[in-house]
Amino acid sequence: MMSSENRSHFSAKVLYARGPARVLKVMGSAFEQFAGKKLLQLSDSTVAASQFNWLVMADPVNRVMLGDATIPTKQEIHRHAEAAVATFLAAFLHPDQR
Repeated sequence: MMSSENRSHFSAKVLYARGPARVLKVMGSAFEQFAGKKLLQLSDSTVAASQFNWLVMADPVNRVMLGDATIPTKQEIHRHAEAAVATFLAAFLHPDQR
């Protein structure tokens, strides 16, 4: 029989493996393909995928988790997404694309 703590740890591991880890793997694979076409320059596609994910997700997740119930407008969502992409590309855009 599993204790509540062990069950919770197992559930968290499974949830991460089936959700965020899977998405990061797919995104990392796409970033590797972009790097192969000299669109991106990166040394670790998993790190790049994680950084992109958190550039996009950190602010909205923090707002929800910390009690901001305000639903952002489409304009706010677009502005945030564009800023996240710009920041990511500033770090990972291949020099040939600048």
